[in-house]
Amino acid sequence: MSNPFTGKAAREYDQFFETPFGAAVKRLEGELLLNVLSPFKRGELLEIGCGTGIWMEFLKKEDFTEPVGLDLSMDMLLQAKKKGLKKLVNGTALKLPFPDDSFDLTYFVTSLEFITDRRGALLEAVRVSKEGVAVAFLNRYSLLNLYRQIRSFFGSSTYTSSTFLTREELEKLARYVNGAGRKRLKLEKFYTTLNLTLGTFVKEEWERKLGFNLPFGAFGVVLFKVERWS
Repeated sequence: MSNPFTGKAAREYDQFFETPFGAAVKRLEGELLLNVLSPFKRGELLEIGCGTGIWMEFLKKEDFTEPVGLDLSMDMLLQAKKKGLKKLVNGTALKLPFPDDSFDLTYFVTSLEFITDRRGALLEAVRVSKEGVAVAFLNRYSLLNLYRQIRSFFGSSTYTSSTFLTREELEKLARYVNGAGRKRLKLEKFYTTLNLTLGTFVKEEWERKLGFNLPFGAFGVVLFKVERWS
């Protein structure tokens, strides 16, 4: 798993969400995550690639059972620990240190983009999941991520080492999982937000009026139901 967030980058990661633009983005992304994850509020959750724990903290404040968070970067986990989070594990998405069926839901929040072997990571997520796998991703089919991609060509950027994803690619990954393991994934939900956001421009009221059902938002979430082959 490639993780550019070490050292100074890890310490400064949360600063984006403290800016007016970043705070608005977090509110909209958070509303979408709650919409998808609310059925698992009392479940055992695992966040793969939890980083500084910003979304673990968010869910905990929304009265979820505190998720377990796994990340490859100890620097990121140290920042997460400062938030008072307790269930933090240093490890790789490609070999999760948990038994089969340990969690009701596993989820990624813009972390699968940084994993080279996405097939292996999704297989592991399914292995430890009893009910569902959610992937929140940076949607390639969006104005904001097209802008980010173009900018990354002209200088060092967080997004230089990431791969913007699409719903179609995630469904293709799910089909691979379905043919490779004892469980299968069935698409349950696909939502996006940040449809009209570009650069540092965002209008929360516009995004809320548009809702979550358009396919071209920069922040997308797919929820797969985990089923066992009969």
